[in-house]
Amino acid sequence: MDLLKKYKNVYDSNIVLMYKGEVTFDLVTSIIETLEERIGEIEQDRIIKKKFYGAATECIQNLYHHMDEVSEDQKISTYDSKAGLLMVTARKNFFNIMTGNFIPNNKINIIKGKIDNINSLDKEGLKKLYKEILYNGEFSDKGTAGLGFVEIARKTSQKLAYEFHTINDEYSYFTLQIRVPRQRKTDKELAA
Repeated sequence: MDLLKKYKNVYDSNIVLMYKGEVTFDLVTSIIETLEERIGEIEQDRIIKKKFYGAATECIQNLYHHMDEVSEDQKISTYDSKAGLLMVTARKNFFNIMTGNFIPNNKINIIKGKIDNINSLDKEGLKKLYKEILYNGEFSDKGTAGLGFVEIARKTSQKLAYEFHTINDEYSYFTLQIRVPRQRKTDKELAA
């Protein structure tokens, strides 16, 4: 094992925040406040900070709202089924937000379908989908209408990267990776 190489990777990643554990309402508030403070120290551009903050808030709320999909009595081998993972890193050109949580296997196709649809849309398509969900969407028992992924894509103008890692016949581990660019597009790039 090349420890120096591992050190360099961690050092170059500039970890802003890393958390693994149960995600509670109070913790969500604390993490969002901590991120706002830390990003304020790193990033000077107000619009980029706003985009990052919006995307990070949606990711954290997504973790919070979906932690209860794994029943209390269900043990997932040696894993803590209620543990979520959040890691935020700052690179020169982008902020990277990664989340992970357990989900029932019967939800994979639904989540995959939603994200693949979102990834296939352009800016106008995302705006239309957002309005459609907002006006026609049914709210779940968690009080959400499924706008989180759409909001993340709209705020970052990036595709959502995800993976499902099978744990057993009932559960998988869902990872989501978001990049928030640290440079604004020029007028010429916006017109293209």
